[in-house]
Amino acid sequence: MIKFFRKIRQRLLAENRFSKYVLYAFGEIILVVIGILIALQINNWNENRKNRAAEAEYYCRILEDLVLTERLIDKSLEEITTRIEISKKIIIDLNTTPNKKGEILNNFLNTLRQDVFVPSTIAFEDLIASGNLKLLTDMQLKNELIQYNTALKNTLGLLQENRDEINKRMVNYESTTAVGMQEFDYLKKELGKEIVQLLPSSDWTNTKNDETFLKFQDNMVFLVAMYIRQKHHLANLKTQLQEPLQLLQNKNCNN
Repeated sequence: MIKFFRKIRQRLLAENRFSKYVLYAFGEIILVVIGILIALQINNWNENRKNRAAEAEYYCRILEDLVLTERLIDKSLEEITTRIEISKKIIIDLNTTPNKKGEILNNFLNTLRQDVFVPSTIAFEDLIASGNLKLLTDMQLKNELIQYNTALKNTLGLLQENRDEINKRMVNYESTTAVGMQEFDYLKKELGKEIVQLLPSSDWTNTKNDETFLKFQDNMVFLVAMYIRQKHHLANLKTQLQEPLQLLQNKNCNN
């Protein structure tokens, strides 16, 4: 093709037809420009196609994360509700004398066992880290996701503060053996009868004016309050999650 155009140019020059040569050269330039524009248009179309495909994939991945996070919230709410009920039972048992200190302490240990809430955020974190947030063309959904992500970070911070307050409050005893930590089932089994008999023991759970009794009871009330607060934070997060979740469910993802 190039040789063909070159021969035409050479023939026009050889015949001294300069005006037609200029006109032809101008036409050739226009053809080249049109070719470049077509190539750029095809490239832009291809890039847009790739971007829309990537955008659709992000929507579906984020939807999977939100669905999983909602399930994790529900699971955490159930676990916290169970711990609240156990804590309330401990307060009742503590005030029902005579009672068994070992049973109360073992139930107390169950109230302190809690899994850290870890939401699923892999897709959105990848979207931010890769600089691909600009791929999202649904501005309403984009803003909802940003607001949700901010609410999520705030909630995680509040939950961590709650855990820190609980840990600080629950270990604030003059002596763990005076409380009876050695009477936890797993410790009694590990320490053995011989060692347990060497450690101090008191019947403080049956003495309502005992300092340890009063402090323990106060801590149980505090524990219930902190768990109610945790439920409140998680419930708020679940509410914040609903709007982006509903918008994503309209993106035709097959979960």
